[in-house]
Amino acid sequence: MNYLFVNTAEGTRVLLGAGENSFYDENLKNAGSETLLPMIDSILSRAGMKITDIDVFGVCVGPGSFTGLRIGLTTVKTFCYVLGKPCFSVNNLRLAAYNNKSRKVISLADAGNKVCYVACFDGDEQTLETKCVTLADAEALVKAHADHAVVTDGKLFGKFDGASSVIGEAQMKTAAEAAISTASSQSDIVPLYVRKAQPERGVGDL
Repeated sequence: MNYLFVNTAEGTRVLLGAGENSFYDENLKNAGSETLLPMIDSILSRAGMKITDIDVFGVCVGPGSFTGLRIGLTTVKTFCYVLGKPCFSVNNLRLAAYNNKSRKVISLADAGNKVCYVACFDGDEQTLETKCVTLADAEALVKAHADHAVVTDGKLFGKFDGASSVIGEAQMKTAAEAAISTASSQSDIVPLYVRKAQPERGVGDL
């Protein structure tokens, strides 16, 4: 089975699984249609494939950059709609958690303005819904889940005891292989917006 997995939560990452082979590319500075579509074209060319050869598509639904997520989701959902192909989705914090071999992992990522995203996983099961919390509340959550290993993104590394997470080919491949069996219609895939966009935030909103 051939799959194309796109992650634009922060920067642009594209993974193509073609049978037993995989092809990967990333641009961590840019997340936009000007970056994503040429990367997809390039990776398909390297594999000697066409977009019509893809059996299933995958996309990271968040949390992450609002603009980046919209671009990735729109691109993937359009491919699925036009080609009549199924789609699977992956949480960005789940991707980061694959950096740790522990079964129980609490995953954190910086959300700016002294708040962060957090979620807990036990194997492939998410045991704490993805939330946006203050750093103080995140510290309390980490203490409350003392039996969990901790992974953070690079911006939060050092603020919590634990490893810094790196999302790359290995993590995306593991996530795709775990999620591909859950693929469904692209119409079922929605972005994971854990917090409101900045212009929509009011008093009390993180």
